[in-house]
Amino acid sequence: MKKLLAFFLLSTTTLFAQSMQQKRISIEYEGTFDPRSANPGVISFLYPTGAPVPGGEGYKNFLAAQKAAQDYRNFPASTATNKTTTTPVPTAGYGTSIYRLTPQGNPFDFSGGIPNDNAMAISKDGILCAAVNSVFWAQNIHTGDLVMPSPVGLFSLQQMANGSSFENYYDPKLIYDPTQDRFVLVFLKDNDAANSKIIVCFSSTNDPADAWHVYRLDGNPLDNNRWTDFPAVALSETGVVITGNLIIPNVSWQVGFDGSVIWHLDKAAGFSGGNVMATVYTQIKHNGRLVRNLHAVRGHDNIADRLQFLSNRNFDLQNDTIFLVTLNEGDVDTTVDVQALVTNLPYGVPPNGKQGDTDTSDATKGLQTNDGRVLGAIQKDDWIQFVSTTAHGNNANAGIYHGFISDVTTSPKVTGRVLWDPVRDLAYPNITWTGVHPKQTQCLIGFNFSSIDGHPGMGAVLIGNDTTFSDPIDLKNGTTYVDRHSDSYERWGDYFAVQPMFDANGELIPSEAWMAGFYGDGPNQNRTFISQVFSNDTVVPLHPDGGRVFPNPVADNSIVTVEFNLEVEQNIEARLYFENGQLVQELAGRLLPSGPAELFLDMSTLNQGVYIIKIQGDAGFEKVARLVRL
Repeated sequence: MKKLLAFFLLSTTTLFAQSMQQKRISIEYEGTFDPRSANPGVISFLYPTGAPVPGGEGYKNFLAAQKAAQDYRNFPASTATNKTTTTPVPTAGYGTSIYRLTPQGNPFDFSGGIPNDNAMAISKDGILCAAVNSVFWAQNIHTGDLVMPSPVGLFSLQQMANGSSFENYYDPKLIYDPTQDRFVLVFLKDNDAANSKIIVCFSSTNDPADAWHVYRLDGNPLDNNRWTDFPAVALSETGVVITGNLIIPNVSWQVGFDGSVIWHLDKAAGFSGGNVMATVYTQIKHNGRLVRNLHAVRGHDNIADRLQFLSNRNFDLQNDTIFLVTLNEGDVDTTVDVQALVTNLPYGVPPNGKQGDTDTSDATKGLQTNDGRVLGAIQKDDWIQFVSTTAHGNNANAGIYHGFISDVTTSPKVTGRVLWDPVRDLAYPNITWTGVHPKQTQCLIGFNFSSIDGHPGMGAVLIGNDTTFSDPIDLKNGTTYVDRHSDSYERWGDYFAVQPMFDANGELIPSEAWMAGFYGDGPNQNRTFISQVFSNDTVVPLHPDGGRVFPNPVADNSIVTVEFNLEVEQNIEARLYFENGQLVQELAGRLLPSGPAELFLDMSTLNQGVYIIKIQGDAGFEKVARLVRL
């Protein structure tokens, strides 16, 4: 089957064929990492505690200038319909911080480095894996026991990569494959052209304490003085897709970006430790301009049937354009098409998050929200939903931009809405699907929050099938503000991880998701919290197997119930016939919404015999049932 890879990036409103470079290679096999036989050693990594002061013409200096220039009053204010009581509030379930064990075996919260690069995945058996900064951690949620066979319950990414103490490993990403019942861990090595690598670890079983197969991708794939940054990961039926930005070292931000790179790996070979073939795509351009910040779109069930990516004008103070680019992978040639979309609501560079020690007179201080890039996206059927951090017109706080792209493969249209709070800054969102029947578009959004009078924590909100937000809930409240740097410039967790939950057969469990985010805890530390979240859907689940007819046969004084499911809203009419096809009676008719429905029928006045019930809809639905009257 031919795969489609789609991206969102800078474009015009016309569909164009574009160019790129591609190369088919066998990637480097590093070997295995076996946690049960590994010498745990001492976990260590270096990071600066002095605030990274923007300087020269670098990216940080430019972004600081953009934040100082941002004026939220230029944005259209959201209306009161941004929240509604028709969408129920989600509920928090099981929760845990990432912790290590002391030599005496006691749990002790783990802070890690700066910032929290939160990654998380959970298996159908309840094995919860997480990575933060430069360590890997796993827990059995049913027993509460840590899984990794290390004295402290942690292994470093350096150990998993079979690396040396003078190499820097960071930016982890995790994803769970419910079809193969395996984990994939991706992270980066070093930030210079000579040593840049992408490390890809495939679990050999569903137990992360068993051996991992470790591979290395070249972070400088064109051998032209570049290194890879900002990874994202997704799964298809056959592959692992990894994206990153190619960076030119030691130059200004205006010329330092050299496009986004896409790797497409054979996941079956990776899980078995075999020879992994990969295709790498580079120099992806539109109208001569290189693509920036591609973000992989996950399938609603973690397996994408179309491999897609998102991008936007993440540095702009205000913009309303989203671009759809499709990479058509063929057996011989691969082509790229570009299509532009315009949103009804603009997005733009967000203000930083405020906390108790933030100098609010300086727009460059506070918890760094970075830029307005896409941070999470999912695809189902013919729609995509995505989220980012944004400025908005309601107040000077950061908010969550939620975009919905309908009719993706035919005539795509994008609409946006903003979740904002009168007191809090909301940032670093991610999104997952939580519907209870296939046609729903309902999703849970997780995010970090902070405020001058409160402390950094993490929350969740449900966006209902009517595209309105529920009231948000707090999943974890911090106990203090975060103060890791030497002034009020602080790093917010760069990623927020989400995943739907699966049952023993690898099928989605309706309305359940897992999230990993950021909170502040003493003494002024950044920590990671993982929470189970339920969406409390008001939509009734579909009737199994298309619905029953009961009782059948039917005796005197019995009421017959005919269950059925509607994929779309439509006018429904029900009729009763004799077995020979002669009409007995027009029963009932009305407009019914999509979802489960029932017909109630009192047959006590009818003679004994065999009858036919026919239910039809004007949008193509039909159900015919044979019923015996005793």
